[in-house]
Amino acid sequence: MLTLGSDNKWPNVPDVYNWLELDNRGNWCIKNEKISHKGLIKFINDHYSSDDKGRWFFQNGPQRVFVKLHSTPFILSIALNDDVIYFKTQTNQVIQQIEQFWLDNNGRLLLSWDQYLGLLSDRDLSMMSDYIVPVNANGQQEFDQISDLDIPSSFSENKIPFNLKLNNRLYDIRPIRERDFSQLFNFEPNPAPPVGSPDC
Repeated sequence: MLTLGSDNKWPNVPDVYNWLELDNRGNWCIKNEKISHKGLIKFINDHYSSDDKGRWFFQNGPQRVFVKLHSTPFILSIALNDDVIYFKTQTNQVIQQIEQFWLDNNGRLLLSWDQYLGLLSDRDLSMMSDYIVPVNANGQQEFDQISDLDIPSSFSENKIPFNLKLNNRLYDIRPIRERDFSQLFNFEPNPAPPVGSPDC
């Protein structure tokens, strides 16, 4: 998850846009077709990074292939090790320290760490229900009801009425709107070529 600045020097080759996508289940896709080649997936994972404009890409030699993000730069999955639950990204990096859990207006769970934001894959969302702890007796909610909550404008000053208890630690959950993901966490979900330039 190295962030590269604009001072890196490469030969003058055109960047590629509107070709590679990251979907909400952590799949790399080319023109909406899921990539299945394990070698190519590993290559993209190993060379996935961002620039100083918040655009995510993978470095293909001297060329940058920019990624269209369906939601966030990282899609997370859950793993268990001796009853310890942890999260890893689609690039197989383990999140060492969770800073905040979020719930968006679509009822999806997200995590933030360092300056990054990741969406938990819907495949693993139901598993998190086992770790719900209500804030009070009136705060019990099910995940299928969460999307009906009113997410106020001042979401940063409000909390969802339940917590998550993971690995003997209690985490609160804050509401967030999907439209605010990129602004709050400084990433560009759909990088575009300069005006008048081709996609690649």
